[in-house]
Amino acid sequence: MQDMIDPRQVFANTVIELAKGDKNILAISADSAGSARLNKFRELFPDRFFEFGLMEQTVIGFCAGLALCGKIPFFCAITPFITMRAFEQIRNDLCYTFANVKLAGRNSGLTNARFGPTHHSLEDVALMRTLPQMVVLVPSCPVAIREYVREAAKHKGPVYIRLGSVKIPYLYKDQEKFEIGKGKLLQEGKDLVIITNGITLWYALEALKMLKEQTSLKVGLVDMPCVKPLDEELVFEVSKNAKGIIVVEEHSTIGGLGGAVSEFLSRENPVPVKILGVPDVFACAGPYEEIMDEYKLSPRGIFETVKEFAESIKNL
Repeated sequence: MQDMIDPRQVFANTVIELAKGDKNILAISADSAGSARLNKFRELFPDRFFEFGLMEQTVIGFCAGLALCGKIPFFCAITPFITMRAFEQIRNDLCYTFANVKLAGRNSGLTNARFGPTHHSLEDVALMRTLPQMVVLVPSCPVAIREYVREAAKHKGPVYIRLGSVKIPYLYKDQEKFEIGKGKLLQEGKDLVIITNGITLWYALEALKMLKEQTSLKVGLVDMPCVKPLDEELVFEVSKNAKGIIVVEEHSTIGGLGGAVSEFLSRENPVPVKILGVPDVFACAGPYEEIMDEYKLSPRGIFETVKEFAESIKNL
């Protein structure tokens, strides 16, 4: 059985580690310290932890002020309450002023499944990547989360990190390094290449096992945890050697990683692109795994979609 860990715990542990070595690291909460796993930070650094209650818009302005005074605030809250409720403040207070604030959206995608559309976040990547100066990160594994939180702390300017709440396995070795603006080619493929991030990297790896066992398709795999800036060089290289690209993401099919990849390829190397995500609907509520399966974002759904897409483009 693979070791599994809550992404929020990895995030919190890394922020605590950084705070031990840098007195400018702060943690900010909007009535969610427990769910963000930041209670330990509050115990260790009570003078560097700020609790605001349900005031996300106010928190963003406060974080901007702290950053402009030389501090490095990390603000973690439920994703739609950061990225949608406080979008104007993020745009004007953070990005316009190039404030050195790090945002972490937790319980992202469909992981708040039972609470329904008000707590789902299928638009956050699309929203954040429209903002000038904003870096958008969707790490896929505990090692990637740890390394990208470290990279975010070193980066000068606003950063958005997308976190789920479902326990995930370690997909990379502990010494693996990650850079802002870089993806990772995990497997080459001459028929199709899957480009993905977040929890769907794990599911795509499982789908690849099924494809290898049950088909003759040669399918590549790219982990693209940095949506903005996109690793355009890697996208271009894999697109040159494959018949088509399939983007898999726990996000709307509009404006996310699929949008970023499609926009780039439409300019530089037009090839068939399939985006597998949640269609233009408000997603249903229910158990997480059942909802993921409903939208074909489970390993079986990815497997079936790859086969269908390969069949649709084989004569092009």
